[in-house]
Amino acid sequence: MHKKYLYYAACLFGLATISLIAGHFIFIYLLVVIDNYHLFDMLTSIPLFSGLIILGIGFFSNHEKKHLITAAGWAVFAMYWATQPEFLYYNEEGDIVNAVFCIVGVYFLFYIAYHEYLSHTRKEEVKSLTFLAGSTFIAGFFYFLIEKIPVFAGSLIKVVADQTVWVMKAIGYNVRAGAISYGDTITVPVYFNGNHSVQLILACTGLQSMMIFIGVIAALRGVDTRRRVKAFMVTVPVIYVLNIVRNVGVIYGVEVLHQTFYFMHNVVGKAGSLIALIVLAYLAFDILPELYDSIYSIFELPKRNGPVEIFIKNLAGRR
Repeated sequence: MHKKYLYYAACLFGLATISLIAGHFIFIYLLVVIDNYHLFDMLTSIPLFSGLIILGIGFFSNHEKKHLITAAGWAVFAMYWATQPEFLYYNEEGDIVNAVFCIVGVYFLFYIAYHEYLSHTRKEEVKSLTFLAGSTFIAGFFYFLIEKIPVFAGSLIKVVADQTVWVMKAIGYNVRAGAISYGDTITVPVYFNGNHSVQLILACTGLQSMMIFIGVIAALRGVDTRRRVKAFMVTVPVIYVLNIVRNVGVIYGVEVLHQTFYFMHNVVGKAGSLIALIVLAYLAFDILPELYDSIYSIFELPKRNGPVEIFIKNLAGRR
């Protein structure tokens, strides 16, 4: 029996670790040895979209092997993230936090795949797993679709830049947005009194936060349309508007108050965004208590007491 527990644990942690090692060598070869970002982006997009599509198939399927399909989706999706820790570290100028989260995320995704396999072997239906697969598919697929197609990403950034400029002009400042720049990172420059001020990128559009709320609202099952629409209206449009306000605040702080971009963007802007998202999440939970239950239930997965959980308890000396 102990060998069975060890086998499951070895598969979970072993596959995640092997994926991270493989991801490291893919990163080194494509971005360090041959220095080809576009090839790296193209090749890593294969497990990204393949994993998300498989998750979608598992979410919508009623087939008896749907849990195996979903487990495969999580495993393939994890392989994409296994290529990203070092990319995030270097792309974000040595910010180790996101890189560490990415590494932990790979193990978490394989853990979710393991629970889907557990559902298959036990013939169980766990609502939180279905919710997680659906919300990840909806939010992830459409977010990355926009991010990976330059014309979509560039158009959205340009719209947000123009609206940010419109607000700045409305309060009396000479600001204009430049043309879209399609490089490794798609940007739109903003000029204050004729001088370059900031560069807006996709992260400045609030798309990621909006897609998360869209995904979790859409993935809920057994919820009437009226409450879904209400939850959508108090979150997604509000995020969009608040994001414009954040962009205006960053430019105002840098150009008028003469604060550093780092302080306005990374301290004031991110703190304000976090507070706003907490408030909006509370409002969404109030309208859709099922949403809170689905998210909370994800943290209850260890209580299923599968072979990996039993192995860890035995390792820790607990019976």
